[in-house]
Amino acid sequence: MLLRRILTIFALATIAAAATTTPVMAAPAGGVEAMATSTCNKWISYNGADVPAYGSNVNCSLRRGNVNSAVFQLQVTMNVCYDLVLAIQGVYPLTADSNFGPSTEKALRAVQVSAGTTSDGVYGPNTRKAMLHQGSNGGWPCKRVP
Repeated sequence: MLLRRILTIFALATIAAAATTTPVMAAPAGGVEAMATSTCNKWISYNGADVPAYGSNVNCSLRRGNVNSAVFQLQVTMNVCYDLVLAIQGVYPLTADSNFGPSTEKALRAVQVSAGTTSDGVYGPNTRKAMLHQGSNGGWPCKRVP
């Protein structure tokens, strides 16, 4: 009985450690396809929502280190559509400063979990399709876009 408890505790500790460890050189979700996307550099109204884009292409990505208006829109969207998720993570309100730093990555990972997609801290086509985006009418309703 004691051995079983020790093994259970060890297994839970291993799972918790693996869930919080991020490989330094991990490939983004979607593998090579996600790595080939352009970096979002602005935002556009797309299917009734404000979405990060590269030109008119919404198949772009954002990650830690990016600084531009696409990051700003992602930060605003997460504040508007995922306020409770961010509050639980201790990052609400997320500062909308156009800088994709550690707080934005932490917030995005929580949003990705909430949206049911891979929690890799990278905004790309899979995350765009899974998460809610701020409506183009200034906020609500938040909506998913293809």
